[in-house]
Amino acid sequence: MIIETRYGKIEGVKERDCIVYKGVPYAKAPVGELKLRKPVEAEAWDGVYEADQFRARSLQGPQRPGFYCKEFYSDPGFQTPQSEDCLYLNIWVPANAEAGDRLPVAVYVHGGAFLSGGGSNLPFAGNSLAREGVILVTINYRLGALGFLCHPYLAEDGHNESGGNLGLWDQVMAFKWVKENIEAFGGDPERITAFGQSAGAMSLQALALSGRLKGLVNGMILQSGGGYKNPLGELRKREDAAVIAEILFEELGADVSDKKDVLDKLMNMSEDVFMEKCGAAIARCFQEKRGMPFVPVLDGELLTDSLDVLTDEGKYLRVPYILGCNGDDITTENIADKSPENNPMHIADISFAQKVAGDGGKAYVYYFDRKMPGDDAGAFHSAELWYVFGSLEYCWRPLEKRDFELSRQMMGYWMNFFKTGDPCADSEGDDWKAYEGSDGFVKEFA
Repeated sequence: MIIETRYGKIEGVKERDCIVYKGVPYAKAPVGELKLRKPVEAEAWDGVYEADQFRARSLQGPQRPGFYCKEFYSDPGFQTPQSEDCLYLNIWVPANAEAGDRLPVAVYVHGGAFLSGGGSNLPFAGNSLAREGVILVTINYRLGALGFLCHPYLAEDGHNESGGNLGLWDQVMAFKWVKENIEAFGGDPERITAFGQSAGAMSLQALALSGRLKGLVNGMILQSGGGYKNPLGELRKREDAAVIAEILFEELGADVSDKKDVLDKLMNMSEDVFMEKCGAAIARCFQEKRGMPFVPVLDGELLTDSLDVLTDEGKYLRVPYILGCNGDDITTENIADKSPENNPMHIADISFAQKVAGDGGKAYVYYFDRKMPGDDAGAFHSAELWYVFGSLEYCWRPLEKRDFELSRQMMGYWMNFFKTGDPCADSEGDDWKAYEGSDGFVKEFA
């Protein structure tokens, strides 16, 4: 099927009862003079754009062997090259959808510590969700130094004074593209839900407090990365980000005091060498206990104050929320008693839900505690993704009948939320209530 977008005609491929539009450009390629600059609107094209293969994800270096490599990177069919030219999105549409259907739309922002990942990674195969009657969009955005390097040398002609947060600006551009074009695919531009996990959820919470998503999304799901006073979610100060940037400049072999030399190294170094130097800088940051090196920054433009202060002031996006975390999430690593009340991320989720409820809004809290079979990792960080996306068939683990039943249940709640902003809207009864008061309802998945 050929779709007419604002930018030109596009043709996808039919796969498993869906039409999939792979590798659709939502901005100009951030290369050359546009490297380390905010995203620029995509250009129109002539003819028909063949959206038949996933395009490159952001530069991120090799996927190292280990737990997550085995978990999510074992299927070569979902691997893509890496490139500075990475601003693409993917769209899964039910095969029988038509332009006037106005189906709900879900836009997923992947995690990966702001250093790795891509919209075409497992387990984000979107066919299962799309077949339930939603248009699913996954996006790539700039990662690592390309997406979150912050230093005054990167200021743009009197604005974006600190540089930085380019990955977040990319995400905003992607949501604008979806809002403007999704109706042509059969989607409803007034029913767009943003959902993300880990760094994706942290990104979305920051954008929910920036004001930049107002009018672009109508609901938000934050998985293992949202909340109020979240130990993972606070912004880095500009002066601290500048120190990290200068560590990278040193690794690049630049004279840190010479802006011209620094920019020359940043702009002209080959991708392979640049990523090697980034790896050295990241290692130094962890050795010096500076935390994740390239993360959202309190830049004074996109993000004007701490997330907690902005939440206190009620600056968050006024839409329905789902938020939750996992029983063996990363915030429980050094805690002997991993009950929910001892999980800092769960506490942050409840605190945010209480704030939303106090302001008259709706927030639904979950706790995922299915101990996945196959090893002793339990309900690890990211485990719920297999279930939410209905992609368990790609999982290496010796799954049981209960896993597939749990996946169907979770997909049903997520689908209801995509459609209506209420996870129980199309279900019998009301077994997942919005959080209210000091001891509200938490939906447990186990």
